[in-house]
Amino acid sequence: MAGRTGSCPGRGKAVAAVLLCLAAPALSACTAAPPSPAPRTTVSESTVAARALTPAERQTLAQAEALLTRNCMEERGFSFHVVGDLPDGVDRLFPYVVDDEGWAAEHGYGSDIQRKRDTLAAKNPNQLYFRSLSAERRDAAVDALNGPAPTGLEARVPGMGTVRHSDQGCESEAQRSLYSDLRKWYSAWKVTDALERSVPPAVARDERFTAAVSRWSTCMRAKGHSYSSPLEARQRFVRRAGESRATEIATARAEAQCAGPSGLAKTARTLALAERARVEADHSTEFINRKTLESGALNRARDIVKTC
Repeated sequence: MAGRTGSCPGRGKAVAAVLLCLAAPALSACTAAPPSPAPRTTVSESTVAARALTPAERQTLAQAEALLTRNCMEERGFSFHVVGDLPDGVDRLFPYVVDDEGWAAEHGYGSDIQRKRDTLAAKNPNQLYFRSLSAERRDAAVDALNGPAPTGLEARVPGMGTVRHSDQGCESEAQRSLYSDLRKWYSAWKVTDALERSVPPAVARDERFTAAVSRWSTCMRAKGHSYSSPLEARQRFVRRAGESRATEIATARAEAQCAGPSGLAKTARTLALAERARVEADHSTEFINRKTLESGALNRARDIVKTC
């Protein structure tokens, strides 16, 4: 499933990594026999307009990939459950500052969401399955899923060097079925994913952002909450046990109330858009390749999901 591959660690670390990456709640399960791979659309990828997919369309791709991975694992004698993403927490929803007072009034900084994520991860059927296997059987299952060695696929990721992955495991087989050109897909996916993740840190280093954070901090102090940054505030509440839920909500609401007048929310959005445009321009080939391959795979993914 998207987001799990990379350079393969040693055997013990590989097993741990697989178990961590499989930590997600089960999707609505299809109880019918595993479907045969859907016939490929006759529309060539080159004729499909390259565009950024919507979150719902990317979810369709992810579900189709999971179904293909499940079928492949079952053919190799292992179980694999189709799983979905854990609910988004505050860092994903509000990477710079909480600016939605309604959300803050309901979730605070999302400590409730984090508890739900932890509970669902602990009950993840793939984690439970892999842990139930003998060491020998678990090693074989890891090889079936990820491939026996990190060879066949590679991507030169800015700031990270070259990452490699097997082109033989069920995950790669699923991606090959969806995107046809597995090597191009792997490179485009790893590079663009890393660049997208680089945007928030780049924004946080900008002096215009730090100036807005300073104004936000002044606003927060006026409301009785002494924090130097939104990051400091959220770190107090998201995972720390024993903090008052009422205090968490009050602090998050104050943060949202200060996000606008301080200019922090607007500054963050403006800088993020500019930084995203810059990295896309600097690495246009990989972004275009990803958009083209995803757009071309969408009809295949819809067909696969329909057969579930």
